[in-house]
Amino acid sequence: MTKKEQFLAFVLVGALAQDYATNSNDLPLMMRMAASIPEEEIPENPMNAAKVFLAFCNGVVKRPHKWMLKVARN
Repeated sequence: MTKKEQFLAFVLVGALAQDYATNSNDLPLMMRMAASIPEEEIPENPMNAAKVFLAFCNGVVKRPHKWMLKVARN
């Protein structure tokens, strides 16, 4: 698996758990945001990066990290 695939898998599991726990439907938006981050911008540890990303999406962290602001150019 590539680093981006690992990151997206961790985000999927975490976002699904958050949706279930809070009875929300934020999973599609979180996955769209996560998928737009280029692989080269994702930090070396995809599991930790997903944890930080989910904390931002959940409102625990007020400002996003710089690597979250990069958008993939297709």
